[in-house]
Amino acid sequence: MKLMTEELTNEQRLLLICARKVLTPSQLEQAGAAIAAGLDWDLLARHAQHHGLSPLLYSHLQRNFPQAISARPEPRLKLLETGVRNLFLSATLLKILGALQTAGIRALAYKGPVLAVSLYGDIKLRQMSDLDILIDRATFPAAREVLVQLGYQSTFGYSRKQQEARLRSDCECEFSTSDGNLLVDLHWQITAPHLAHRFRFEDLWDRRRTVTLGQKSIPTFSAEDTALLLAIHGGKHLWERLSWLADFAESVRPTPHCQNMDNRGLDWRELKLRAREARAERMLLLALALAEDVMQVQIPPEFSAAISNDAVVQATAAGVARKLFEDFRDGAEDFEDKDEDTEDKPALQPAPERWLTLLQLADSRWDGIRSAARFALASGPREWQTLRLPDSLFAFYRLLRLATVLRNAPTFFFPGRRPT
Repeated sequence: MKLMTEELTNEQRLLLICARKVLTPSQLEQAGAAIAAGLDWDLLARHAQHHGLSPLLYSHLQRNFPQAISARPEPRLKLLETGVRNLFLSATLLKILGALQTAGIRALAYKGPVLAVSLYGDIKLRQMSDLDILIDRATFPAAREVLVQLGYQSTFGYSRKQQEARLRSDCECEFSTSDGNLLVDLHWQITAPHLAHRFRFEDLWDRRRTVTLGQKSIPTFSAEDTALLLAIHGGKHLWERLSWLADFAESVRPTPHCQNMDNRGLDWRELKLRAREARAERMLLLALALAEDVMQVQIPPEFSAAISNDAVVQATAAGVARKLFEDFRDGAEDFEDKDEDTEDKPALQPAPERWLTLLQLADSRWDGIRSAARFALASGPREWQTLRLPDSLFAFYRLLRLATVLRNAPTFFFPGRRPT
């Protein structure tokens, strides 16, 4: 699969070039040529916002092509707005992690500010809207109490049986301030169990490293775990955003990392081992295929050969890349103004094409079967809100879930058919 970059518009080409921390002389020359050829700046701005790349784009333009944006206040205002927001999120993250530590709860900072400083070296260069923190599932009740004492409201307001079921079948719970302006996602697993990926908090904690944020050292994932988690995050959403791919590319790009992180560099053998243990080898190969082809990241020949030998990964990567740039051509009027870390919450009936692709990307047929079975049998908030039942009848939710999935099953085989 090779992306035909000559078919891209000037706006597409410039945004793709700027989706990285450092521009080479050749890339600077290409960016200058795209600007000189003429741009629709409003269209470029909407594309950048949709793909979470506004900070990187405007930072490169201000540093390297100030004359091109001298008459436009939007880039400076956007960078200022992003910087203020991200500093606020960073301060909030430090406060929450400090409170969790005081309560004796181990926590790993996930995405958000830690990626901004570890991958890009600047808190202003990554668009974000919420905070993500990973804890041991056993400490969730205590961690929830810490957040409540800090003034956050939990959406985990369910019965005892529902709470127990969600801890088993989900991976996170959302908390928010009373005004709804700040969201905190408290994770106890990387992905929902039905995706079949295997992670143990103890392993992630033992391999942790630290990031300096606001003159304080906070724990986060190792270089290999960071790359793998970014690959899984992008993969489960089929890489709908360029910013996710930019993050992953920076995590594996063979350049020195920032000085504010305790980092031994990326160990490719370790990364491969972690992916195998997590049952996420194909997710990693998909991310590497896109990073190599779209972001021009050099990857070891061993991984390139594995990609070439996997028809499913090649076909999926080609489809993702094609859809990504089809979105560019569809026009920005349909783009939503989404922030970088805002994820689609699990739905009862996801897009059939997406789920079929995720099943194909499972590392084995058994993993795919297990994934489908867990999804079909694990009830969740949607069922609980649709039909209110006492805990004594909680088992009926599983039947309701299965019946709903079976009723909508034809959409998996006939995508044009609307769910009932």
